[in-house]
Amino acid sequence: MRGRLLRSVALTAILLPLMGFSAQAMAAQRQPYELVRELQNVQNSSATDGQTSRIEQRKRMAELAEALNSVDTAVWSQERNLRAAVIYVLSGGDPTILRRLIETKVDLAGLDRLVRGALAYSDRADKEALELLSGVDVEGLDRTIGGHVALVRAVLTVSEDQSKAFALFDRARVIAPGTIVEESALRRQAILAARMNELAIFEVLSSQYFRRFGNSIFARTFERQFAAEVVGRGYPVNEQRLSVIEEMLRDLPDEVRTHTCLALAEEGIVRANVEIVRFAARLAAIDAQTHPMFATRMRLFEASALLVTDQHDEGARALWSIDRSKLGVREEALLNAAFAVARAIAKSPTVAQAQAAQPQPASDAADNGQPVEELPIVGNAEAAMARADELLNGTP
Repeated sequence: MRGRLLRSVALTAILLPLMGFSAQAMAAQRQPYELVRELQNVQNSSATDGQTSRIEQRKRMAELAEALNSVDTAVWSQERNLRAAVIYVLSGGDPTILRRLIETKVDLAGLDRLVRGALAYSDRADKEALELLSGVDVEGLDRTIGGHVALVRAVLTVSEDQSKAFALFDRARVIAPGTIVEESALRRQAILAARMNELAIFEVLSSQYFRRFGNSIFARTFERQFAAEVVGRGYPVNEQRLSVIEEMLRDLPDEVRTHTCLALAEEGIVRANVEIVRFAARLAAIDAQTHPMFATRMRLFEASALLVTDQHDEGARALWSIDRSKLGVREEALLNAAFAVARAIAKSPTVAQAQAAQPQPASDAADNGQPVEELPIVGNAEAAMARADELLNGTP
């Protein structure tokens, strides 16, 4: 029986091209909701296991745009196909299909506000999009699309009403668990909690994200956002808070913990927070043999941090031990800047020497509280440090 089935499949594969049917033609006959469902499966997989790259996703989105725009107009009379088109656009797809449906006056089967709202969102007409989508009952929508609408409404609301946006992110997660919608909502909700000064909630949501979506293709983005909130905003970096962060990160898989600690150390360098850099280096506990590039990056961050402490000499020696071949372009630029700072500090005169070199009486600087005039080398060091900040922040 199985042999006959295999022969039948093989014969079909041979005969269809001869009859004028190609694989592309067969795909074109499929319903839009089937094509969009496949895209969602790929996106959900990228959110949970990171197997699909962003480049591959963009390629699939472009191919799907071509397929959706080529289907017969009659297909859009089915509500599930209309929902699929909206999901595609709300996921970042080409809005041409929705614009064409509106222009050709296709019967939108009661989904008029949803279609027009999705198109406005894609066109960045945020005020119009929020007005239209706010009139859509998320709870009454099919679950395949309800999470998307709740997520978009949260994104559009966050600048005006953080509490409402927080609740909408929560709703999106409940409606679409285990999907890219939940990943996106949780990632944004955690950072929003920090900005609302809900630090305990920020810690809980961040821990959930690391455990559920630590392998997402967007995880590196979240790690940098997490680090920026911990180091650079209103998060109090004290013993109590650091103990919570340490407990959170220690339970994570090695690779996720390492990436997060590197992000914390890098942000610590940008913010001149030596304590955070040392904390991240200790917590990462990177095996230099297993992850030589990670270990080298962390050593660079720690050595750079030591330059501005009383352990300057130790930091300078550590810089000389760093293997440039194990650094990326940004890290090598930071290494060069760190060397410039180390040389500038080493050559800087003492306060007494600088005062002695001034033509005015030494009491001028001391009595008036004015800083001693800087020598060129000190200015060069500051320029190097500023350049390092630019490089770490991604400034061209």
